[in-house]
Amino acid sequence: MINEKTNELSAAEADVLAAEAVKVLLEKLALEVTMYDVREHTSVTDFYVNATGKSSTHVASLADDVVDSFESRGKNAYRVEGKRGNSWILVDFGSLIVNVFDSEARSFYGFDRLLPAECGRDISDLAAEVDAKFSISDKEEI
Repeated sequence: MINEKTNELSAAEADVLAAEAVKVLLEKLALEVTMYDVREHTSVTDFYVNATGKSSTHVASLADDVVDSFESRGKNAYRVEGKRGNSWILVDFGSLIVNVFDSEARSFYGFDRLLPAECGRDISDLAAEVDAKFSISDKEEI
């Protein structure tokens, strides 16, 4: 089903895309990863995923990793903003907006405080999935 907001993704597809963004960010060691389902609160997008990088280089790398991962699946970003400064990079996929901040920018802009608390999604299952993927203790010995 076509989403009227973006003419691109159904709600289920946007949900999957947001979960994939969370997993990519966690795999690349992003900090403070959060996901918000804002379908009932705004016409701008369906989901926000926010993350913090450890340095400006890490911020840029995290944003690039999300873009590369989605491009390999045929999902291209409409736009990427903030690449010059690398303190806050916004990647817009229409139904999903990924914000990658450095610590100072995330604290300064307080973007998470602007979103209704009830929109926050529990990502513990996604974190557990990523942890299991990289868990050495669970692997068979070679």
